[in-house]
Amino acid sequence: MKKIISLLIFVAIVPCAQGQQVVFKSRFLPDKEYFTSSSTDSKNTLDVSGPEERILKIKENGFDFPIEILSQTQIQTEMKNGEKQEDESFFYTMLYKSINTTTTQNGKKEEKENPMTGLVIEGKYKPDGQVEVLNIISDKVNDATKNVIKSSLEKVTQSIPFPEEPMKIGDSFYQVIPMTIPVADLASVYIKISTTYTLDEIKDAFAYFNLNQKIELNMDQDSATIKAEGIGIGKAIYDMKANFVKDYGTDLKMKISVGFEELIFTNEMVTKTSQKVEMR
Repeated sequence: MKKIISLLIFVAIVPCAQGQQVVFKSRFLPDKEYFTSSSTDSKNTLDVSGPEERILKIKENGFDFPIEILSQTQIQTEMKNGEKQEDESFFYTMLYKSINTTTTQNGKKEEKENPMTGLVIEGKYKPDGQVEVLNIISDKVNDATKNVIKSSLEKVTQSIPFPEEPMKIGDSFYQVIPMTIPVADLASVYIKISTTYTLDEIKDAFAYFNLNQKIELNMDQDSATIKAEGIGIGKAIYDMKANFVKDYGTDLKMKISVGFEELIFTNEMVTKTSQKVEMR
C-alpha cells in the first residue's frame, strides 16, 4: 500500500515549416546538449473500509488509516550528442546529475538521494529515431535495475504514435500507455492511460498543445473487486526553432480500489508532473 507512483511520460516533437502545420517525429539533434529538469509532486491517501472488527485488527498490527503520503522527486539530467555519422546516426552520453526524493508520511519527513544519481548512459541515436543503449555505468545500481533502465529508454520513442501527416490548429493525436501498479501484496492493477494531444496555437515560433488524459482499468476479465479511474490535463510548449518541447506538465487525479476478504483498500492519488528542457 505504501507505493509512490510516478507517471513518466516523454514527448519529443519536431516541426516541419508548412505554414501553420507541424509534423511530429521523435528525434534529437547531433552536436547538441540537452539539460532537463523535471519534478513530480504526489499526494497519496491510503484508506481501508470494511467490518469494524477487521479494521481494529489492522490497527493492532500498526497500521493507522488513513495514511497520507506526500512525495516530491526532482531529477536533473544532461545529454551530450556527438557528430552525425554517415548513416545519419550519432552517439550520445546521458548523465543523471541528481535524483532527490522527499517523502512525508503522516507528518514524518524523509529525504534521500536516489542511487541512480551519477549514473551514465552511453548509446546511439539511430536514423529512424530509436534510442539504443550501449553501456550503463554505475557502481550503485545492480544489473537488474540497469536492464530495466535500458528497456525503458529503448521503448520510449517507439511507443509514441506520432502522425505522419502535418497537423493544423485543432488537430489531435492519441496515445495509450499500459501500466501495471502493485497494491501492497494484494493484487496488481492493470490500467491504461489514454492521452489526447491537441495543437492549440502557434505563436512567435512556439507551438502550444493541450493534453487530456483518461485512466481506465485494463484487464482481460472483468473484476468486481478491482476498480481504477482517473482524469488528467496538461500542456506542452514546443520550440519550433530549436526543434524540441521546452516545457511540459500534467496534473493527474486517480483512484484505485481493491477488495480483499471483506475489506476494500483505496488509494487516491494526485500527481503533478513538470519538465523543462534547455538545448545548447
